[in-house]
Amino acid sequence: MYTLDELKKQNKEIADLIDVLAILIEQPSLRENPFVCELVSRFNEKVWMHLVFEENTIYSELSKHHNPDISEIAGHFHGSAKNVRKNFTHYVKLWCHSTTDHAMLVDESKKIFQLIRDRISYETNEMFPLAERHFNS
Repeated sequence: MYTLDELKKQNKEIADLIDVLAILIEQPSLRENPFVCELVSRFNEKVWMHLVFEENTIYSELSKHHNPDISEIAGHFHGSAKNVRKNFTHYVKLWCHSTTDHAMLVDESKKIFQLIRDRISYETNEMFPLAERHFNS
């Protein structure tokens, strides 16, 4: 089982990558730059790894909690990963391997970055405190 500290660290790394990529995607000349592509690949790996870690963490325990409110919150959060995976898979295909219009790529990037930022925010503000209350009681 992975710890909350590990999940928090992963969230920080993902957020840091988003901050860098949000600036780089604005530059059309960097679209096929191998270093930018490498960062997009690293971003992809970090997000996927985090989603996998979530499946094998306390969230699965919380979804089985005897309190139906807690199990519902955990189950909903866990289930929302499917939406992230679907959107993220589509997004990754746009980068470095296609001739996607730059304006469309920037728009898609902003959407996926916001989706992931929102998920990190929810995890930080709702799920971590819920898990800490449950496992520290």
